[in-house]
Amino acid sequence: MIQTEWVIGRLHQQWPNLDIAVEHIRTTGDRVTNVPLSQLGGDGVFVKEIERALHERRIDLAVHSLKDLPTAPPPDLRILVAGSREDVRDVLVAGVGSTMTPASLAAPRAIPLRIGTCSLRRTAQLLALSADVHILPLRGNVDTRLRKLEAGEYDGIVLAAAGLHRMEMQERLGERLSYFPVEMMMPAPGQGALALEIRDDPEMRTLVAPLNDAIVQAATAAERMFMRHLGAGCYLPVAAYAEVMEQSLTLQAVVISLDGQRRIYVRQTINWTPEAGVEHAELLGVQVAEQALCEGAGDIIRDLDTAREQVGQDV
Repeated sequence: MIQTEWVIGRLHQQWPNLDIAVEHIRTTGDRVTNVPLSQLGGDGVFVKEIERALHERRIDLAVHSLKDLPTAPPPDLRILVAGSREDVRDVLVAGVGSTMTPASLAAPRAIPLRIGTCSLRRTAQLLALSADVHILPLRGNVDTRLRKLEAGEYDGIVLAAAGLHRMEMQERLGERLSYFPVEMMMPAPGQGALALEIRDDPEMRTLVAPLNDAIVQAATAAERMFMRHLGAGCYLPVAAYAEVMEQSLTLQAVVISLDGQRRIYVRQTINWTPEAGVEHAELLGVQVAEQALCEGAGDIIRDLDTAREQVGQDV
């Protein structure tokens, strides 16, 4: 609701007489919290019911975290990135009394640390940092995850900084909260960005256009095209981060095996200005994906897909 209220406020700034009603839609990903996302159906578990409501015209606009959206929306819908981007980093929240930090994870220990996450991207990068961590599943909203940490079910949990910041929880967590550098834990494509999904018609495009941030749109478009060109789903251990600095756009990305042992890192920079448009940024995503494939990323993705299919058959 925090994200939705922000969007409503921005729309009313542009269109003071606009009548807005909010409809809450619970998706499969919201309802089913006892199954890892990688086994729940992958791409679209947080959006299918919402997109159905758009198609049926029960709603006109949907608010999403961009990282939850499949990289290829339905052809009659359009995705627009709104506002500036929140902090893209992941954070480590240590249990009560713990002094754990991202830097300390690599230290050898007799008893593995219990780290909570359901993200295969985070799991793979944590295991690349240290074999002395035991990854435990963690689902639910931020409050639920923090309650499980307080109950002692984990020694630490990994969350997106953006979610904590939007809820203004940094002060409450204090020194127990520490940030992973992007170089240590690369984010999911689109992480920290807010997406608006609409029917692709002129009236809705005009309505939401003032909320668009062209620079964030380009950066996230490069990240998402990287994942799309690889043929990887949202919940595989694929990470990407792009940023615009002066007149250049840099995309760095990682494809990593689930055990953290195989890691393909790629990076490219192109000249870019807002006049170049999103298409130029997407081309960078394709080029970086091609580089990753040439260096063996396809083998990692195929192995992950095979392992996932086997898990599905065993359920």
